[in-house]
Order: sequence, then structure tokens, then C-alpha cells
Amino acid sequence: MEAKKKPGRKRITFTEEQLEEIKYLAGLGVSESAIADKMGVSLSTIARRKRDSDKFDTYIRAGKLKSVAEVSNALYDSATGRNGNPPNVSAQIFFLKNRGGKVAEWSDVQKIENTFSLGEVITSARNRVGDASHTIKRLDEPIDKGEITFSHRKDSPGELKNNDSGSLSPSKTKTES
Repeated sequence: MEAKKKPGRKRITFTEEQLEEIKYLAGLGVSESAIADKMGVSLSTIARRKRDSDKFDTYIRAGKLKSVAEVSNALYDSATGRNGNPPNVSAQIFFLKNRGGKVAEWSDVQKIENTFSLGEVITSARNRVGDASHTIKRLDEPIDKGEITFSHRKDSPGELKNNDSGSLSPSKTKTES
């Protein structure tokens, strides 16, 4: 009797060589999307393998951790001068800002916390202004523009000139019809 085949696509499995290549690419900082393209699978396949296979997820994380460790070591060597060169001040500052946060409180980030109650803000505004409902216009009501008026001319729409009386009015030029 012949075994029945399961419907659907064949499950994609990765060989040990492919897993090592994935680890290497992850270590170089290649995105998971690019890794999926390189391996000829979809990004959802990569995400599914990470969820389903501890081994697959471990290879990706190991690649990323290895590269972070190497760069951190190189940065430390550059900052301290262990690489045979004089210590690099920029590397020292960068290292302390990013790694020394809990140990030495080095940081350029300033945290400002503001706590307020919206109710208190509104009450305070009402107390300052009093009954301002008569001065507030609705958006659908016409607005009294006072002495400032606008004209739309063909040459420069909305241009205002001072008419020597202290108020602004449209400049007097002929308009074309």
C-alpha cells in the first residue's frame, strides 16, 4: 500500500551549511528580508522558522551577537589604545554614552518629565480670562476683519501696503477684468 502524500507545499528545511550561511549573513547585519531573498524563501518563512525551530533562531541570534561583540571589542580597543594606536577620544565618548549608562551615568540625553492635569489647565485658563464666551467666534460665523482687507489681483494676490494712516489696506492698483 502506498503512503498518501500530504496536500500543500513541501516543508522548507535548511541544511547545516545553509544555517551557517544564515548565521554569517546575520552577523554582517544583513536584514532578515535580504536573508530570505538570498535563501530563496519568503520573509514569513524565516519568521515561521524562528518561531518553530530553536536551532534556527539560535543561529540568527548567534550571528548577530558575534558581530556586536566584535565591534564592541574593536571600539573598546580603539577607546583604550589597546590596538597599538593612541586612545581615540571620540571612541571613548561614544563608548561611555552608550555603555556606561548604569555604571557612570554618562549621557547626552536629558529627560524632562511634565505632569499636568488637563482639567487644571482649563480651569486656570477660565480664571485668567473670565467669561470669554462673548469674544470667541464660531468657525462658521463671518469674522470681522477690522481695517485689514485683502484683495486678489492678478499681479500679486493678497499684498498689503501701509496707507500712511497707520492702518493696512490693499495697495491701489488697477485690476484687470
